[in-house]
Parts: sequence; C-alpha cells; structure tokens
Amino acid sequence: MKKIGISVLAGTAALALMFTMTSCNSDNVENAGEKLSILSLDDLKKNSSPDKPIVVSFWHSFGHNIEEALNPLIDSFEKEMEKKEIYIDIKATSTGGGYDGLRGQVNLGTKSNAIPTMLLGYPDHFADYIESGILLPLDEYVNAEDEEIGIANTSDFVDSYWAECKMTMKAENDDVAKEHIIAVPFNKSTEIMYYNASAVDPILSEKGYLDADGKWSQPTWDQLFEVAKTLKEKFESPEGITWKYNNISQTAKADKSKKSYPVYIDSGANFFITTARQWSDGSKDVYTRRNADGSGTVVFDNATVRSAQGTFLEKANQGLWNIPDKVNQGYGSALMLLNEAFISIGSTAGVNNNDSQKYQLKCTAIPQRSYDNNAVKAVIQQGTNAAILSKNSNNITRLAAWLLIRYLTNTENTTNFSMNTGYLPVRKTARDSEVFKTFLSNEEDLFDGNAAKAINAAYSQLDYFYTDPAFKGSSIVRDKVDSMIRTIYCNDHTIDDAIEACYRELQTQRIAVESEN
Repeated sequence: MKKIGISVLAGTAALALMFTMTSCNSDNVENAGEKLSILSLDDLKKNSSPDKPIVVSFWHSFGHNIEEALNPLIDSFEKEMEKKEIYIDIKATSTGGGYDGLRGQVNLGTKSNAIPTMLLGYPDHFADYIESGILLPLDEYVNAEDEEIGIANTSDFVDSYWAECKMTMKAENDDVAKEHIIAVPFNKSTEIMYYNASAVDPILSEKGYLDADGKWSQPTWDQLFEVAKTLKEKFESPEGITWKYNNISQTAKADKSKKSYPVYIDSGANFFITTARQWSDGSKDVYTRRNADGSGTVVFDNATVRSAQGTFLEKANQGLWNIPDKVNQGYGSALMLLNEAFISIGSTAGVNNNDSQKYQLKCTAIPQRSYDNNAVKAVIQQGTNAAILSKNSNNITRLAAWLLIRYLTNTENTTNFSMNTGYLPVRKTARDSEVFKTFLSNEEDLFDGNAAKAINAAYSQLDYFYTDPAFKGSSIVRDKVDSMIRTIYCNDHTIDDAIEACYRELQTQRIAVESEN
C-alpha cells in the first residue's frame, strides 16, 4: 500500500497543504462516531477485500529519516493482516509543522470530520481532544479477552510511559469522569547534549571533566559554561580552533560580521521548564499545577524561575550560549555542521542530524545544576503516544487502527524502531533484550553507532525523567512559554516584562495564572 509522506512546508504552501489534507480526509466514514463496540478479527475479514480494503488514516509528524523506519513496519503489518485474509490500507501522512501543527490541523478539522482515524500526540494535545469529545478510550481494547486484540501484560511498558497514557475523561457509559487508558506509548525520547569531541575533548581533559573512559559524565551547567568560555576565546582568536579528524585538518574561526555562540539549546520551552525544576527545592510546583478538579493553574511567576533565568541570561549576554532562533536557525545541529557551534542540546531522535564527517560526535546527559543527594535533577521525558479518534471512525476502522498500534508497539517492533531512529523502546522486554544490549554496546558501529550513543546518553539520566501533568490549555501554556523565551533571548525583553506579558496572553486564553507575590 502506498504511504503518503508530506514534508514540512512554509508560508502559503503550508496553508495549501492544510486545505489539501482537510479535503483528503473529509470523506464520510459509514457510521462515523458510532458507539464503541469491540469487534473480532472475523468482522474485519468479512468487511474487507483486496479491492475494498479497510482504510485507516494515520497522522504523525515525522521527517523523512524517521518515516524510513516507520513505513516498513506499516508495510509488514499490512502483509501480516493479508495472511489472515484481512485487507487494511494504512494512509500514513506526515502533516508538517511538527506536532503542534498536527494538533492545530486536528482542532481545525474537528467540526467537519476532516480528522484521521489515529494519530500520534502528546498528553497536553490529548487533553484538548478530550475537551472536544473526539478521543476514544482504549480500555476495552487493552483489556480484551481475545488474545489477538488485548495486551496481556501492560506492565511490560516502561512505567512512566504507561502512566502518561492514562487521563481523566467522561466516556460514553460513564456517569462521571474517571481515569481511562487513552493512548499507548509509541516513540519516546529525551534531551541529551551533543558535542564535537574533536574540538571539545581537549578542553574537557585540560579541566579534568573527562572520566576514566574518556566520557564527559554527569556534566553540570557550571562545567558547561567554563568549557563555553574557552571555546569562545579560541573560536574568536586569529588561529581559531583546529583539530584533525579522519586524517583531515579542520579549522573553525568566528565570522566577526555575525553573532555566534559555542553552545545552543534547541527547545526554549523544555529549557525553561527543566531549569525551573533544577533550580527548585522540589517542595512545590514551579511551572504549572494541576488542580483537584482536573483544571490547571500557571505558577511560573516565582523567585525560582527568576533566579534560573537570571543565571542563563547573564551567560547568554556573555556570548556563551543561546537558542538557535537568535541566529535564524531552527536547530543547534545545523550550526555544529557549519563549525559555528560545538555543543548542542536537543532530542535523542536528532542524533544523525548532529553527525558530521568533520568531527567525532559524542553524546552525554544534559547538564544538571548539581548531583548532590538533595539536589533536584530533571530532564524531560518526551515523545508521542498513539491514540484513536472517535468522530471520523467506526468500529471497523477503530479495530484496524488498534491492531496497528498493538503491532507497532510489540517488543520486536519497538526494538527495531529504536535501533533505527534513536528513540527509546517503550517496552522493558525490548530494553532488556540481548539484541538491544548488544546494539547499545557498539557505539562505534558504522551504521548503528549514533543511535547507540544517543540512547546510552539518555539512559544515563533515566532516573530523573519528568513529565508535566496535562490539562485543558496546557499545550497553549507551553507554546506561550516557548515564545516568551524568544522574547528574552532574541528580542532583549527583561525577564520581568516577558513573564508579565506571557501571563496577560494566557489570561486572554482563559487560563488561570498565579503569582508568588
């Protein structure tokens, strides 16, 4: 079956894409929105044929590299179903615009039913879908007695990943809202620190930051800024920074006609939320708070946040780091490839984007403020979960979509997807398998080494993954925080003014805010 891959577009082209997708997915599904009933595989067999397969539209936001790992799994699923004389056509579409763009297209298409059967998304996106009444609870599928449908051992999913897939909602037969399984973990990642080891390792060695294995383990922000100072001095010197890699000499020199920074952090929102946690004492919420009734309150107008941002703004003003937007780039990896940066903090899934024939790539954990026993250590748990939408689906297409979700997340497939992408496997049996352990042990492998480096760096900080509770509007909060960081680091707004302006914008969205003073 043909898979449709749509790349990220801009401007009027992106608008045209949105209308195209609305048109393509607005076909009426018979009995769309019908009451949930768990059918059997025999029902799928009776309702499909080679000439008239069951069509499942599947929206994600992967780029080309990840699609190359996903599409063969979808093809394999379709072939497995054909062996059972069940014919399913998965229309997998990359929406463009990232997952925020995907969420926007779903929200736009909800009234006209121009929405997919299934999709990938984040908990705060699912909170919006619950509010719109379009998210299908999956409890009956997960707990089905039919062994070809149910998931026998949900405890095999990584605990924090599975917990993220439970949210409070009022399903069809509920008298009151209660907790339901609303998704299944699919692709998980976290942030790590990438660095040009050819340029950075000599500095790390000089400062005593390398361990016995030649790795920069347990980095701190103080260490990072010390390294950044030396990198900046060398980069801006007449000699620049020189090294040899693959027997080819390289020189990196600053272009004095434009601004440059040795370190970049890709996600402004992740940076803001993570450092707020790291600077806190753990006794209270410092970003958002979910209330007893399921609503949320924004609480980041506090001394902890101001202290953290004050520290980082001072270092940015010294030219030691910034966000890529400051120099009109989307990712720090692009600047590393240009030899205009040497360290980049970003998603594990972006490991191949940081690799180059110009330098040796190494990966490590993101910096913490401290590793003392009483310190709050934090790194974000991110990545999407797979869900089914109820409004433009019926019980035939829902079961077909569910079987795909079940297939993609089994031990074998989550292992393969991880090894091919740098995402983390979602099952414990995958993480603990001999094939995966062997894969992780070979960071120098020509084909798999980069993904192994990234995942090993991710697992080094597994004990302090965090997620923020989702509530109606939490995705808006995150968007506004990302914009707020740009106003501070790109537009020279003060921290106080930026927080005040952000709070005003959130209040116009009817999101509750609370200030410390």
